[in-house]
Amino acid sequence: MTSANLPDFDKVAAALRQLGATEGATAAHGTLCGLLCVLGGRASPVWVANVVGIDPADRGADAPQVEVLSALVSATAGALADGEMSFLPLLPPDDQPLPQRADALADWCAGFMHGLGEGAGSSGDGQALDGDVSREIMNDFAEIARVSLGDDETELEAEAAYAELVEFVRVGVQLLFEELHDVRRAATAGRVH
Repeated sequence: MTSANLPDFDKVAAALRQLGATEGATAAHGTLCGLLCVLGGRASPVWVANVVGIDPADRGADAPQVEVLSALVSATAGALADGEMSFLPLLPPDDQPLPQRADALADWCAGFMHGLGEGAGSSGDGQALDGDVSREIMNDFAEIARVSLGDDETELEAEAAYAELVEFVRVGVQLLFEELHDVRRAATAGRVH
């Protein structure tokens, strides 16, 4: 399950590896999405510093990799903000083994939780995530981050369960993004209410 607007999963993973990222592609994208939910347009430099530990302006030799990451930021921010519910988490392609995809979804959720925390800390608004929707989604994502495949499920049942979890994450992120509109606006304006 990929979006036509997101860069190819393997290209993102390669760019992150080449830049010495501290996270894999799924966790890094989850972190980005958590940051975008809280910080909006201010998320990109925080994300790059957090995941890659660089200032994009300082890495001229790594311009192709930074370009891939910039495209990921742009496509993700656009999908969240477009109001069309077109957001998708960056996950391994469906031709990868299900256990790998399930582990990646768990990593994505852990990265998302990390990004939310980083974003709330960066915004200076310690109460940014105190809403009912925020708490419920964070609790659900914490559970998904600990997900493992059941041995008693058929392959078809396991695929269906995975697809349901991906859809739950996709919609949950979009709902949280919308709930945190005022927090992002305050962060973008450089003030916290």
